[in-house]
Amino acid sequence: MHHTRPWITAGLTLVGASAVALSPVAVVLPETHGPAARAFEIQLTAADIVLDLIRHGESTENVTSYLGTTPPGAPLTELGEQQAITVGEQLYNGGDNDINAIYASEFLRAQQTAWPLIHLLQGDSDYNEIPGGPTPLLDPSQILSGLGEINAGWLEGQSGTIPGLLYLLPTIAWMTGAYWVPMLGSSVNPNGMAFQDNYSGAIQTIYDNSEANPDSTGTDVAFSHGAAIMAWTMMNVRNPDWGLFLETLAGDRGLPNTGQVVVEGNPTDGWTLVSWNGTEVAENPGLLTGLFVDVRDLITVPQMASWHVWEAILGGDPSEILAALQTGFSDVFSALVEFPQAVFDTIVGSLTDVGSAGATDVLGDLLTSLAI
Repeated sequence: MHHTRPWITAGLTLVGASAVALSPVAVVLPETHGPAARAFEIQLTAADIVLDLIRHGESTENVTSYLGTTPPGAPLTELGEQQAITVGEQLYNGGDNDINAIYASEFLRAQQTAWPLIHLLQGDSDYNEIPGGPTPLLDPSQILSGLGEINAGWLEGQSGTIPGLLYLLPTIAWMTGAYWVPMLGSSVNPNGMAFQDNYSGAIQTIYDNSEANPDSTGTDVAFSHGAAIMAWTMMNVRNPDWGLFLETLAGDRGLPNTGQVVVEGNPTDGWTLVSWNGTEVAENPGLLTGLFVDVRDLITVPQMASWHVWEAILGGDPSEILAALQTGFSDVFSALVEFPQAVFDTIVGSLTDVGSAGATDVLGDLLTSLAI
């Protein structure tokens, strides 16, 4: 049985309202599905990897619905340890796997969850003897702070439905492109820009390590946290499935303990959602979702640029400030110039997919389901 926080279901109505509010904007917008040259096929200038993001097993804080988002955090429960062993055995698959490397956050519960798989790959017979701490349990090269849970700020240490909802709302806003919405009281991720930098920085490290390894199979595993996995995925993939996301919130599980989200791609060309908690996701999201993604990607560029300029100003180095201004201006200008073509590509790509059995519009399906 997977344990989730009770406030998740209560947040469904708020999420639905956010998605509906976004739909008028989405109808004006775009992504990179292509005309004749590309019917939403990923055009690569860099090699792809497959990244399996796995939520940690059940922790003692999960049991009490406690918002514990500061490392090292609470350990796994007995059930959580069994979940870690089970997912490790499944991924190890009797030795028949293509795993390149394994990573985990600074949190004890994530490192404990990674422990069985790491030791199975090393051929250790005692892989199921998970240590209770203290951290670090893993090799320092396997621990990435950016994979940590979204810091709850002023809500840290609270329990119950209301604190949970207040914690959930900023992350949903970030998913819709409103990175500026604050996580009040957090110095780790005070807004979506900081979270995007932190988590994407960890993903970049994973990618760079994979590319630097001549024996890399292109498949990496990262043990992380529920809210962080869901937020980063919905903020970054080309084909976000809002229907599956809502089902995750509405169900009795959320993203369950040891639930998995698989993405494929690279930091240069972007990421495609392959599967969400075991459900395969269509590569082509359809017109409405494609347009939503185009607008999301347009409006987040100036937000990230402004944040980087502000960070440079706080650093006080004139050269860093100038570099941030130049890079920000270039990024914003490029985004504005590329936006009309992206919209055109999305619309044409959608028209070429009409009648295709594999074509779906998850945002359209979501809006339809909400109207029922």
